[in-house]
Amino acid sequence: MKIVEQHYSLSEDDMQFLTGTAIITQMLKHRILVEFDTSPDLDNIDFSGVKGFYHIKSLGHKLFQFWFEHPHDYETFRANIIAFKLASTSKEDK
Repeated sequence: MKIVEQHYSLSEDDMQFLTGTAIITQMLKHRILVEFDTSPDLDNIDFSGVKGFYHIKSLGHKLFQFWFEHPHDYETFRANIIAFKLASTSKEDK
């Protein structure tokens, strides 16, 4: 059995339910597109520091769009994903 804590993660159904709300309007302003070198394990991506709602949308095998309710969460995630990229690059170089 696997239990996944969703915390502030919004599903596709949640996003449909929230259509037309201020939350979606805010999230549209704070999106980032990330193309990974390989299929990512989304459970290992660091969302620490994210305080508001967020959504992960798959746009393909290795292409994902991340939506955030707050600009601070966008900036925090951006810094975390850059650190993730740098750590991945360092491991590949060894």
